[in-house]
Amino acid sequence: MDNIATLLPPLLTGEALTKAMSRLPEYNPDDRSLSVSERLVLLTNIYRVFMPTTMCEEIYHKLYTMTCMSLEQKGNSDGIRRLNSTYRWMCGTEYHGVITGATSATIIGSSGIGKTSCLQYAVELMGGIINPQESCHKIVPVLMISCPFDASCKGLLFQIVVAIDEALGSSYYESVCKGRVNSQQLLGFVCQVCHLHVGTLVVDEIQNIVEHRAGRQLYMMLIQLINTTGISLLMVGTPECIGFFQQVPQMARRTVGLEYGPMTYGEDFYRLCSTIYAYQYVSKTSAISEPICRWLYEHTGGLPSSLVALVYGAQEVAILRGTETLGLESLTIAYNERMRMLHRYTKTHIHPSMLPQTTRLARERLPSPKKATLHMTVTRTIADVVAQHKANGDDLLASLRTLFTIEEV
Repeated sequence: MDNIATLLPPLLTGEALTKAMSRLPEYNPDDRSLSVSERLVLLTNIYRVFMPTTMCEEIYHKLYTMTCMSLEQKGNSDGIRRLNSTYRWMCGTEYHGVITGATSATIIGSSGIGKTSCLQYAVELMGGIINPQESCHKIVPVLMISCPFDASCKGLLFQIVVAIDEALGSSYYESVCKGRVNSQQLLGFVCQVCHLHVGTLVVDEIQNIVEHRAGRQLYMMLIQLINTTGISLLMVGTPECIGFFQQVPQMARRTVGLEYGPMTYGEDFYRLCSTIYAYQYVSKTSAISEPICRWLYEHTGGLPSSLVALVYGAQEVAILRGTETLGLESLTIAYNERMRMLHRYTKTHIHPSMLPQTTRLARERLPSPKKATLHMTVTRTIADVVAQHKANGDDLLASLRTLFTIEEV
């Protein structure tokens, strides 16, 4: 039989990968003239915006290579012997050895940086169900599940079976529930099903194992699962589980992978800000500027989820209160009134070394639904603003807001 890994879609890189992973909902500037209720509904499109970063590219490539390694072990004579050996082991008639070639890794990152969304879009690029002509067994390239909140081994095993049934339309869960099986028999059954139908198993929210005494037992069961089946295992979680995985060398070796923190203040953050900011449903449109981008970073901590929530909240405030403008005033209100619970986690400071090159940013073409560009403002002092106020009679408070955040008390 031909290598099943060749049935995967081609590996994407560069601009092709960025384009394939981007999600930009349709936007019509005329929507700003709609009624309040219609605009509030359309405003939720902001939550559907997704711009891939370097993290997304690395996660996709990691997932693709791990899946290839797993699929290379299927559809051959060794696979049949492995299935027979697993069946005898699950019946308790012989010792079952460890399969070589299985791989496991982790993706560790702060909450809100988009790990799960990135994985979901990466899984879409892996293609649908694989159905080799020489075999009657359909294969799910990547199967995503979540770690049980109570770190239950049986709960996770049943979740794997249910996910396979949902993907393939099979009835494995019904079969396993009809018989009275012990833990070893259940694990053996899941091992056989995974070997037949799963390429890479992704376990999200793996930090749940840290808070429960059964966490170590669940982790060791996952290792036995991949050793028995030869599939790949990718565990995704927050930094809380780093100390857990570093307890012993055996665990640390199997959890080597990718680690990420919040976005840095640079071109990727500018591009994301400009794209989200372009989805304006207030009646008075406004352009993004460097001070606004800097303010957004300082009040979101570089977390994409907080950035989206803040821009959404600011527009919602502007629409409901009738100001109809997206700017520092509405952003400040949304931050103080809608995001109070996140203040201790999002407030940060931009070090001068983090500032990107202005000339490079000015040439950067920013993707957005209406080809919005990033307008860089010229640096001014407070004295310049006061002088302009005296000469032209401009609103002094509004002019000062372009330089820094002003909170009225």
